[in-house]
Amino acid sequence: MNNKMLKSLLVAALTLSAAHLSADSSTNKTFLMPRPVGVNAGMQSTTFYDLVNRKAHDKFGANFEVTGFWQESTDGKEQGKYFLADSKSTIDVGRSAAAAAVPNYRAGTSVDASLLVHNRGAAGVADAANAVTLSLDPRQEVYGVRLDYHQDLHKLVKGLYLSANLPVVNVSNDPRLKIASSGTAGVGGTAAVETRLASYFAGGSAAAATPVPADAQVALTKGKIAKRSESGVADIDVVLGYKFLNKAKYHAGLGVALTIPTGNTATGEYMMEPMVGNGKHWGLGFDFCGGARLWENEESSIKLNLALKYRYLFENDERRTLGLTGATQVPNANLSQYQLLGLNGATAALVPAANVTNQAVNVTPGSQFDGDLSLSYHRGGFSVDLGYNLYAREGEDVKLKGAGITNQYYAIASRLFDATGPFDATAQANVETYVNGNTNRLTNANLNLAGAATGSQFTNAIFGGAGYVFKNWDCPLMLGVGGKYEFANNNNALEQWGLWLKAGVGF
Repeated sequence: MNNKMLKSLLVAALTLSAAHLSADSSTNKTFLMPRPVGVNAGMQSTTFYDLVNRKAHDKFGANFEVTGFWQESTDGKEQGKYFLADSKSTIDVGRSAAAAAVPNYRAGTSVDASLLVHNRGAAGVADAANAVTLSLDPRQEVYGVRLDYHQDLHKLVKGLYLSANLPVVNVSNDPRLKIASSGTAGVGGTAAVETRLASYFAGGSAAAATPVPADAQVALTKGKIAKRSESGVADIDVVLGYKFLNKAKYHAGLGVALTIPTGNTATGEYMMEPMVGNGKHWGLGFDFCGGARLWENEESSIKLNLALKYRYLFENDERRTLGLTGATQVPNANLSQYQLLGLNGATAALVPAANVTNQAVNVTPGSQFDGDLSLSYHRGGFSVDLGYNLYAREGEDVKLKGAGITNQYYAIASRLFDATGPFDATAQANVETYVNGNTNRLTNANLNLAGAATGSQFTNAIFGGAGYVFKNWDCPLMLGVGGKYEFANNNNALEQWGLWLKAGVGF
């Protein structure tokens, strides 16, 4: 029976891996929800399960561990492709000639610089030689303390148990944006564009190098690109379970699980905002744990361990910054959340699209799975664990919650528009893409909800640990160390490594 179960699980894992190895990477996205920090079965189980599964029915039945950990992402170039455009971590942002009737974009550029920083003086000059490049090489660093508690409730019902975990973490995200140019001097040169872009993305004044009223634009307030960190409790997970098998050579248990959201929720203020927890989504599901002794002699043994954790994460309200889509209204969807809009009838500075498209949305993450299969070697109180972890999460469903932008009349401003005059969205000379009359207006149909949704995630990790349990003590002490490396099959998830140290006690 155990062999059949093991074979089935291995076949399922290999099938899922093969299906996702060819998955396309994402690009031109505005939001990423990484794997929640607290969802880490390998970190929880190494050495600690030796303490939990010891025979101690004469005790209170409580087991507690504290785990200090550090983890860091390693696939910055892939994340650069995720947030930038054309599946590139470095993109060309050129300047090109423009006419009111027929916009002319320089070939090979992912987006025109004058759509991001208004610069009428350069908008009519084709600059084929001197382009500005944008590069992203994001890195996430996480450290914290994880608290795990397991209570044997055999005095109430034989086989009943309660477990809970609570990670206290600091999440730091650094987009590591670099802007480079050939250094051409002057108001319309790439050096000036470089300075303005750097200020613009950080949320400062984009007029830093060209304080000209005709080029006025307000500061970016949403989707900013800057290093940020967030601290807090990354959700509380509680399981009420029952061990329906509890023999000397094998055991198995099944529990009902509840995820209580305690972290932060997305606001869309920053492009790569740090998320503590799963984004404030309640979760309901089940845990399965099991193990079997495969080999033993008088001093040593080898055990097979299996842990499966499924959660369904329910809908919650968030705010996310949306890009724009629609061929007739948007000249180039790349980085469209940073393109400049004019408000019909207003004589005012141009507005970054992100300031307008930051909207309330309903987000449903759906199914999430975290599973471990490991072998552990035991000799006395010493143990060594080596295992495989599979993590999978369904792609998010993101829907607009409120009225959106239907009550306002914005359109993409022409690179030649003079901001000292009124913006007329029906005038061909005022808009970047002219579509006859009122159809220039951006509506909810132009909001790119898919670009703000994290796609399906699938990762494979190898983890290991070593530790010692002083089982002969009245209150057994546990000490352990461990680590993992996690491989992501596409850039919807982070590839990362982690280390941890742990101590625990049973009483």
